[in-house]
Amino acid sequence: MTKQEELENQVLTPEEHGTSEPLAEIQVNEEEIDNEVMETREEAKIHEKEKIVPNATNQSGNDRSTVEHAVNENQAYLSGKQNDHEDIVNLIAAAEEELADLRLRKYLIEADFNELLVAYHRYVLEDTPLSTIAKTSLIEYFAYELLKPLNDTGLELSKQAYDVWETRYFSINYSLTPQKELMFSFVLPTIDQRYQVESINLMRVSPEHMTIEIDDDRVLALIRHWSVERVFSASQITIFNHKLNQLFAYARKLGFTVDQTLLDNTKPLRLDIASKFPATQEVLDDIFIVAMKNPQYDMEKLDSTTYKVLLDKGQSLQISLNDQTQTDLAISSGDYHRSVIDFFINYEFLVPLMVRKT
Repeated sequence: MTKQEELENQVLTPEEHGTSEPLAEIQVNEEEIDNEVMETREEAKIHEKEKIVPNATNQSGNDRSTVEHAVNENQAYLSGKQNDHEDIVNLIAAAEEELADLRLRKYLIEADFNELLVAYHRYVLEDTPLSTIAKTSLIEYFAYELLKPLNDTGLELSKQAYDVWETRYFSINYSLTPQKELMFSFVLPTIDQRYQVESINLMRVSPEHMTIEIDDDRVLALIRHWSVERVFSASQITIFNHKLNQLFAYARKLGFTVDQTLLDNTKPLRLDIASKFPATQEVLDDIFIVAMKNPQYDMEKLDSTTYKVLLDKGQSLQISLNDQTQTDLAISSGDYHRSVIDFFINYEFLVPLMVRKT
């Protein structure tokens, strides 16, 4: 008999097993105990999970609410950031524009005439965008370049107006015309301060065509203010005439063409001009009387409508009577360099042929 068979044949009594209960009952009890232990452990694990892990359904709802609330807050924040970003971009653009303008103004303030002329073409004639300050400065610098010969008369900017230069003898206003030319107007102080003379729009400068045009009607007005109205002295308009010719000479060096003008004293005067006033018999008689009193003068009648006044130093003036409203004059200064103003200042008795009291 094998050992396995011996074990199977052995029958233990309750006494032999050490208990009064049958062996089957003990085994059942042990199994129940084991089951209770396992259940207790499972319940402990379940309770532990309940403490650590929230309910899955509730957790999902709470998370969604929190996320949605966070997105709404972030959207407002990002919107604010976007606005700040746009503000910064705009500030940078404005700063860059201002910096570019400052650099341009620095260039203009350091520029010579030729560089200013190029800038005038670009920013004035071609209307390239430019700040008001820079454009005002450009025109001021350009005007100064033309007025440089007046530095010996104390040329300085007026303290009352930004577009006015002043000298000891007169002031100059400069302005931009609709044709983008520069108009220079002159104001001379009157002998009697009770009387004022309006600004004389005399000199028109075209940087585009490099020409300077003088309004000769305004030159004749100067003669009238001096000889007829007596608001200017002869020395005033003589100095004025001299200084204007200095400006013309300097402008020619800069490359400008100066149109023929009654102010020009750079050469002998040979001028045919039509007076707007008739040579009345009274005017002719006054001229004849003066000519007869001065041994250096003479007056000849060439024909029924033509007279010639002979003056000293080979100078003369011929009078042609066209009709009752106009007189043609031929003026010669011989070999002397004179302007029309110089001529009439020297021979004031001839002034009524050109200008009279209006």
